[in-house]
Amino acid sequence: MRDPHHWTATETLAHLRARRIGALELLDHMLARQARLDVAVNAVIAQDPEGARAAARAADGAKPEGALHGLPMTVKETWDLVGYPTTAGIPDFAGNRPSRDADAVARLKGAGAVIWGKTNVPLAAADHQSVNPLHGLTRNPWDPARSAGGSSGGAAAALAAGFTALELGSDIGGSIRIPAHYCGVWGLKPSYGLISCRGHVPPGPGALSAAPLSVGGPLARSTADLRLAFGLLAGGLPGWKLDLPPARVQGLKGARVAVWTGGYPVDPAYAAAIETYARALAAEGAVVTHLDTMPAPLVGADDLYLRLLFAVIGAESPPQELAGYAAMAAARPDDRIVQTVAASVQSSMGQVAHLLEAQAQAMAAWAHWFQGFDALLAPVSMGQAFPHQVSDGFGPVPQMARVLRIGDRDEPYMKNLLWPGVATFANLPSLVRPMPGGVGGLPAGVQMIGPYAGEETLFALGEAIDAALGGFVAPAGFD
Repeated sequence: MRDPHHWTATETLAHLRARRIGALELLDHMLARQARLDVAVNAVIAQDPEGARAAARAADGAKPEGALHGLPMTVKETWDLVGYPTTAGIPDFAGNRPSRDADAVARLKGAGAVIWGKTNVPLAAADHQSVNPLHGLTRNPWDPARSAGGSSGGAAAALAAGFTALELGSDIGGSIRIPAHYCGVWGLKPSYGLISCRGHVPPGPGALSAAPLSVGGPLARSTADLRLAFGLLAGGLPGWKLDLPPARVQGLKGARVAVWTGGYPVDPAYAAAIETYARALAAEGAVVTHLDTMPAPLVGADDLYLRLLFAVIGAESPPQELAGYAAMAAARPDDRIVQTVAASVQSSMGQVAHLLEAQAQAMAAWAHWFQGFDALLAPVSMGQAFPHQVSDGFGPVPQMARVLRIGDRDEPYMKNLLWPGVATFANLPSLVRPMPGGVGGLPAGVQMIGPYAGEETLFALGEAIDAALGGFVAPAGFD
């Protein structure tokens, strides 16, 4: 039997319900493991062992009721959790101690989860590596010289290292999907609006309005775990009831899957692995179409996505950071992405309104496109986990001058946002899982994008793929 720290959340809950292990026993196992191994990773940056032990003891003494009864877990630092600061790695927020749990955290607690710690993020949750002035750098358990991803990098690293079986992340620029891809775990970016983000920073502490594009969602070690967590997190908003369409498919047999690896920069070995993965799905009965042209709804969408994303980011940026964008634009007048980003952080309400209309048009175009397909397979990012780049500062402004080595070329760091933007701009759900064997000794994930509110279809496909191709593999040293 595998050790408890490698059980999926679903397996863990089965052991807890059968009383083969107690909640306190399991929690102490996780705490001891994290204390021993996290010095090499720095995934969990705040914890309350005694408070968690009290909750675990109570769970052991009570009749199981909630779906997560007794499950020890961590959550991303950006979610409000009573008893902990919520900072998003921003020094000015170091004293922010919420008086209520975020809605999503409250739903996990209400289902019986024992939340014992918070996991690291980049400054303002705005990078594909998790580093900030308050809590330092999170390292990838597969290779400590490389990024664990961001902004849910601590969450994915904690799952890969065996410190937790379930995590709560958030995503606006690939922040669930890229860490899952880099660390070899599962992640779900849900359809926009299905999970409440009240109690998430950013936006600022205490904000009640929902930001465009931004979603909350789970990370885990199986599709079944993602389904379980999504079912608990989604809905519950005043005045409406969650009623998602049923799955279009019962599994892989007959599922209409499109594959697209062109249009944006991508490492050739990674793209080839996705094509091989798609052929494995075809061997299991999927009807796979390899696209040689960009799906029609994506034409021009990359520019629109960057404009809306940085309009959202700019709305929360302090004056000194806005000045930094302008200075970078002045220094790099021929860099199209830099110019786009710098202009977008200063967007007017009228410009945002036009972008939201363009987004609605893209959603309609995707709804039409998905009449012919059940899912789209695509890269999660340009490549796999990259070596840390932390000497030039924190936040988005330094990223505008960075490059990533992709294949035999240097590509602008900001282009790592384009593959996540495929799903994000049109508010579509995207499920990421690792491909068997990875690429070159590192994990490699693939995103499976579905129609809006098509989570049930993604879960049906993902569970069939898990059964056919295998589950979680731990990194060396964390087995």
